[in-house]
Amino acid sequence: MDFFNLLHENYKIKLNNEQKHAVTHIKGPALVLAGPGSGKTTVITSRTAYLILEVGVRPENILTMTFNRAAKIEMEQRFNRIFGEGTGSKVHFSTLHSFCNLVVRDYEKRQGKRLRRIEGDEETQYSKRIILKDIYNKINGSKINDDELEDLINAIGLAKNKMIKDLNDIDINMKNFPEIYKAYEENKKANLFMDFDDMLSYSHSILTKCPDILNKYIEKYRFIQVDEGQDLSKIQFEILKLLTKSDEKNIFIVADDDQSIYGFRGAEPKYILEMERRYPGCAYFYLTNNYRSTANIVYISSRFIKENNHRYDKNHCTQNEFIHDPIIVSTRDENYQLQFIIDKINEHQKNKKEINIALLYRNNLSSIPLAEVLDRNGLEFNIKQNKLFFFNHWIVQDILSFFRFSLDQTDIESLTRIYYKMNRYISKAMLEHALTTDYKDSIIDGILTYGDIKPYSKKLISDVKVEFKRLSKKRPLDGLNYIEKGFNYFDYVKDYCENTGLYFEFLYRLFGVLKIIAENYKTIPEFLQRVLEIQQILEAPKPNTYKKTITLSTIHSSKGLEYDCVMMVDLVNSEFPGENAIELSKEADTKEHLEEERRLFYVGITRAKEYIYLIYPKSRNGFIEERTIFIEEILNCIKTKHLSEITEGIIVKHKYFGQGVVVAVLEEKKNSVVVEIDFKGARRKLDLATCVESGLLTF
Repeated sequence: MDFFNLLHENYKIKLNNEQKHAVTHIKGPALVLAGPGSGKTTVITSRTAYLILEVGVRPENILTMTFNRAAKIEMEQRFNRIFGEGTGSKVHFSTLHSFCNLVVRDYEKRQGKRLRRIEGDEETQYSKRIILKDIYNKINGSKINDDELEDLINAIGLAKNKMIKDLNDIDINMKNFPEIYKAYEENKKANLFMDFDDMLSYSHSILTKCPDILNKYIEKYRFIQVDEGQDLSKIQFEILKLLTKSDEKNIFIVADDDQSIYGFRGAEPKYILEMERRYPGCAYFYLTNNYRSTANIVYISSRFIKENNHRYDKNHCTQNEFIHDPIIVSTRDENYQLQFIIDKINEHQKNKKEINIALLYRNNLSSIPLAEVLDRNGLEFNIKQNKLFFFNHWIVQDILSFFRFSLDQTDIESLTRIYYKMNRYISKAMLEHALTTDYKDSIIDGILTYGDIKPYSKKLISDVKVEFKRLSKKRPLDGLNYIEKGFNYFDYVKDYCENTGLYFEFLYRLFGVLKIIAENYKTIPEFLQRVLEIQQILEAPKPNTYKKTITLSTIHSSKGLEYDCVMMVDLVNSEFPGENAIELSKEADTKEHLEEERRLFYVGITRAKEYIYLIYPKSRNGFIEERTIFIEEILNCIKTKHLSEITEGIIVKHKYFGQGVVVAVLEEKKNSVVVEIDFKGARRKLDLATCVESGLLTF
């Protein structure tokens, strides 16, 4: 039986011509450019079966690598479920890091020494995070907070992945970063430690310097397949080049350069954009048919990503029907954005019980108000959470300490956090003195017995006791405003930012998240309890017995997934693409930072099967915001689509006027036309671009 008939008859897999051409590639380098929803996993698993069943390749000679454990497990399980019985022994499916770990294990056996893996063990002195905290403290003479530690870990990983020698080339706002990096490397070397990124650099070094180990893997794995090839970093690509040094160079990379979104980890699409130079004679295959999304989403997203210059040119297509254009939603502020989301979720769930909805965002901070409002409205949800340091951030802990001290003026821990941050002339000596006194109602009483207080300061400190008592009675939102403007807390924060180089805007955004939560509660104890509940929801979600159909995720974490309905939120320029990306694109010859952000936006849009909402608040935290430039680009794509299809006789539907027929195209302007539409006898002249942008007119 023909292999593809076999696939169809025995395994219920029917491939299109594009997929068949890729599957039947046998020898030599190949790059498969697989667009969203084009069946790339099906192609990899089918080609694996083709090599075994049709070509006669032994399963143990095939190595299939991907980038994360979840993708590896999914691909392995799918292959074994479909083809397992007919292929004999298992093909080796592996993450790239796991494969590199095997290489290091081989070297360890030869040398008779074992390196201790220090990644993930957070509770011991050998934890990577604890080691770095200690090194930072010794070199800079201060403690590192969670955000800075995460930046440090990412910067070290970036240096390893990009194989950067000059550490001054790393873009990190951290004092003495090169010294910290070198001290960390020396610490690991002295103690025979190895972290996650070392698996790559050690493996590369071993394969380069130990031909016997390299040849073992070249001979064993005659066929290498790589999924998500757009995520390759320099060192990962160099490892693959070493593994394919044989004359055959049987490397089969499946990738989508338009979905390369991990630049902060060192991933660079240039390695697949330059495949012909790096692998002369490379065969190219294009998977352009999208099985996932409606024709509207496929057409508009395909035009949108063409704004990027550094990419392979493709024209995605689909057999799916045209249904809904992307829906642009403007709200007055963050709270109106949240209410819109709740209303729209309820509407969709009422119309279709099993609809799968994703709320996607650029920054993890957006998950906090979303989780709060969903939980408050009784809507169950899953959350694909990256590390979230919000609740332990010093800004948040400071603000909560103001409230805690207002409720209990004997709370030493809370006052110790904030006494020097509220412009009330309380010194450390005063506080230490107070702790030796026999105060009862308030530590402030003890402070007032300090012997060397000037009359003006004494009056100011005496009033603090009254201020905090009043604060305890305020509504949470009013209390937050008083902490900001009455205690002048953010004067301290601004000074701190000037001294440390931290971004004030980011810290003030944390405060804004607290204000969004505070809007819905009447008393400070209720607010404090609610913050604790949200922390528990986000950090340790409780399992539920019934299925959740709402997912919260960063766009990065949503890659590879699909949903019936996607709502992308907080789509403002300051967040997406971010002012830094916009400024860098103006200054640099290339627009690589902006292009990666556009790719990320593209990933978000193409998660949607039917509905895509692009939502932005006009103001956040009291500041006017501009909607992301990407919404303008999407609107231009929508307008271009409708301008190309508007003709006399076409049936349209208006949000208020109902169904109508276009009777005349009256005037063509740049990116728009004025059309005359007959709504059951009533004729109206409408500007097409305005109607489309406002969501008033559908086709």
